[in-house]
Amino acid sequence: MSSVNTNSVEWDGNALVGWIAINGVPTKVRATREIIHGYASGFNDAVAWEIERYRVEIFEKLAPFLLRANGAEGR
Repeated sequence: MSSVNTNSVEWDGNALVGWIAINGVPTKVRATREIIHGYASGFNDAVAWEIERYRVEIFEKLAPFLLRANGAEGR
């Protein structure tokens, strides 16, 4: 089972940083601006203040990509 923790999503000015759990193992992940613009529907041209303000929503939209990218396929 995989899950996404949106309680601790942070924007460091360059990337969203947060945690996903894959089979119960917490994994820290980063989503750069390039990933946000490419995989978060509705945020393909988001600027820094928008990413900061909507960081949880963006992280949730990125969850399927982040899970796949970190080895959660088929789980």
